[in-house]
Amino acid sequence: MFTLVTDHSKYIRVRRGADQGAVEKELKSPVDDVFAGEILLRAEGMEIYVAKPHDSYASVARKFGLTEEELKKINLSRPVYPTCRLYVPSTETRASI
Repeated sequence: MFTLVTDHSKYIRVRRGADQGAVEKELKSPVDDVFAGEILLRAEGMEIYVAKPHDSYASVARKFGLTEEELKKINLSRPVYPTCRLYVPSTETRASI
């Protein structure tokens, strides 16, 4: 018999009735469709950036030293508009890249 040993703080189980915003807030990363009971891995080293007027993936990527493609991949290519939340690697994570 095998015993699975995991670090429970790295994972969350989606609770019944949880909406996408609540799951994203808990994970600190964007998610597509989630369902109750699904187990998701927490993103490590992510920060939330609130977009300002005239921000785009290109301008935000330059600000954080990323490529536009990297930023789009992290944020699932969601549209950028003022007050939207974009996920970017934290300063410690960017320093190790």
